[in-house]
Amino acid sequence: MTPGDHGRLLLLSGGVDSTALAAICRPDHALFIDYGQRPAAAEQRAATQVAHLFGLPLTTLQLDLRPLGGGLLLNEATQPGAPSPEWWPYRNQFLVTAGAAIAFQRGLSQVLIGTVLGDGDRHADGTVRFYAALDELLRLQEGNLSVAAPGIDRTSEELVAASGLGADVLGWTVSCHRSNLPCGDCPGCWKRARVLRAAGMQP
Repeated sequence: MTPGDHGRLLLLSGGVDSTALAAICRPDHALFIDYGQRPAAAEQRAATQVAHLFGLPLTTLQLDLRPLGGGLLLNEATQPGAPSPEWWPYRNQFLVTAGAAIAFQRGLSQVLIGTVLGDGDRHADGTVRFYAALDELLRLQEGNLSVAAPGIDRTSEELVAASGLGADVLGWTVSCHRSNLPCGDCPGCWKRARVLRAAGMQP
């Protein structure tokens, strides 16, 4: 197989959205990226376990973006002009680019990312327009790779429902922005609790 022939790589963060996509899309490979985020160790443990449960090959990559980062995922300081407290400048663009490079090495043709409906309300890199532009950019470059956000037209709750996953898998997921242990008081923790509650897995 040569680069670009076929196959999909999923950016697997260990959160509920990318875990649900792993079940729905059944990608050929998964990639976890430690880019310097505070909960990286917990996210990697979750991604590793999820990949194991699905029999999914997993690559882990360290890509230190801390000198370029910001928001709750890095520290408690919100950057001036940030659209939200957790905003890490251009994070998804970096992650998709790294994912494309790994996909190219493995002869895969598409990168999947777990963006969902509503992400674009807070961040430009959660919009259909952003991924259309990023997809065009990837296709212009050698390798002719593409990017897709299969869950961008569904809420996290809808995505989890469509996945059919239960607590035996979703219980491994993590979403905290601050720590390797859930803080319970950040957008990531609030979202995970809301999604699991909707799925009947939390009171």
